Amino acid sequence: MIYKIKQKVKSVLKFDNSLHNSNTLPKILNEHKTNKLHTITHVSAFNYGNAGDVLLPIALQDTWKKILPSIQWENQPVYPIVNDKLVEKINTSKGLVIGGGGLFLKDTNANQISGWQWPCSIEMLHKIKVPIFLFAVGYNRFRNQDEFEPFFYENLTAFAEKAVYLGIRNQGSINALKGYLPQQLHHKLRFQPCMTTFTAELYPELTDYKSKEDFIAVNAAFDRSHLRFGDKIGNILTDTAKAIKEASKHYPIKFYSHMPSDDALLPFMQSFGIKYELVRLNNAHPSDIIKEYAKPKLVVGMRGHAQMIPFGCKTPIVSIVSHNKMQWFLDDIGQPEWGADVLSPSYGHDLTGRIMSSLDNTKHQIEFISEKQKELFNISINNVKDGLTAMHLV
Repeated sequence: MIYKIKQKVKSVLKFDNSLHNSNTLPKILNEHKTNKLHTITHVSAFNYGNAGDVLLPIALQDTWKKILPSIQWENQPVYPIVNDKLVEKINTSKGLVIGGGGLFLKDTNANQISGWQWPCSIEMLHKIKVPIFLFAVGYNRFRNQDEFEPFFYENLTAFAEKAVYLGIRNQGSINALKGYLPQQLHHKLRFQPCMTTFTAELYPELTDYKSKEDFIAVNAAFDRSHLRFGDKIGNILTDTAKAIKEASKHYPIKFYSHMPSDDALLPFMQSFGIKYELVRLNNAHPSDIIKEYAKPKLVVGMRGHAQMIPFGCKTPIVSIVSHNKMQWFLDDIGQPEWGADVLSPSYGHDLTGRIMSSLDNTKHQIEFISEKQKELFNISINNVKDGLTAMHLV
């Protein structure tokens, strides 16, 4: 565990604001003295090898900079235990922003302190004197996964009491978290979509493709596969491969791998003779990840960010639902039928039908996505304004 944390901390060094518009650099350098007055601590997982999570901290920071370009971010990995030294560092900044990502999960950075990924005790929490915010955080408990420990309830309640607001990335997560909080704190929960869902609003120069390329991108996920698929994993992956085979009769297939474990679907695709190009995104530059997801005619994805990043790049999606968060996102955008649930008896038929329907409606779906992501972006900007107001920075 210590080795993993060291690797995660080390990876923070990769974040060099490389997606920020270079034209702003002279202005920022000229405002160096002002920047020191606008320092905000940012707690996040940062880059630890999962292509989707690489984008989160950068996109969050760029969203806040839309309102206050002079923010100087103090990056802090989410995994180390919060102690007096860290609290002192946080208190020298103007505020603390935690997110994004599915941080409400008990077995990633498991600890007996908070019960979720940020191991901050109630004692340390009380010592933080600056405004605190969650921003685009999700309730990531898998289906049939063990319940959170009792001290998670206590920690979350203390956190909600302390925070200005808890920005949660989908309504499903908001509803789930209400079950851990007393009713008088429910108002602290507010909708804050993942920043990757409006990528084109942040980086139009990376997503401005005149037309989509004629191929379908496919992604899979196999972390906690027993919780995703149960004892029907063989049938589910076979049905998935059959649907991809049918789609491959119309367009070439590229397999987008976020992590090496994603590749477990490939033998099933190979068994059906599906020709595909393997595209590894786990070590790709953030701008290249965005460009790749802006290209396809359709993305069929199982990972949350193989759903949200293409959506943010104005690319049509069909989601393979093996985690509730996938359906929650589709429900939030008013397109529940854009997914196929792996536990449904008609999963294979549903997936094939969703894919064919999307391919027949590309233009209409792109138009819908363009309008919806503007709505998500505006919600986010209003949340940023509230945050900066609470920090007395606007």
